[in-house]
Amino acid sequence: MIDPSDRVLMVKLAWPGWTGWVLPGGGIEEGESTHEALRREIDEETGVRDAFIGPPVLRRRQEIQGMMEGWDGQDELVFLVPCRSAELAPAMTEEELRAEHVVDHHWWTLDELRATSEIVRPEGLVALVERTLEFGAPDEVPVLQVKTN
Repeated sequence: MIDPSDRVLMVKLAWPGWTGWVLPGGGIEEGESTHEALRREIDEETGVRDAFIGPPVLRRRQEIQGMMEGWDGQDELVFLVPCRSAELAPAMTEEELRAEHVVDHHWWTLDELRATSEIVRPEGLVALVERTLEFGAPDEVPVLQVKTN
């Protein structure tokens, strides 16, 4: 999600052994399309309803060994989601968000993202946002392959 001031909305996740900032989103439930799932996740995590889902700008494939039983990674599709800056009012309660490991939200400027020492995912987010703002969505979605032990 990006606002008219080119700030990016990030969600802070706190897992046992890993804490970092990620883009709003999550898993696809049975019967949902990718867009339906993203709209639901954005509503749950931020309170922005009926978000406009633009084109995909990145595919991130992450292989993770030993994080959770029966889970070896994820395949993420990052979409351009332009929006007005909004006061966040997640549809989920604070308790529900914490159960999903969401502990904070923040609108980041690109300068703040460049300067932070905190973990931010996807890798290369600032360059991705800069390219997207300057040139628009790519014709062919780039793939970022990440392997974590």
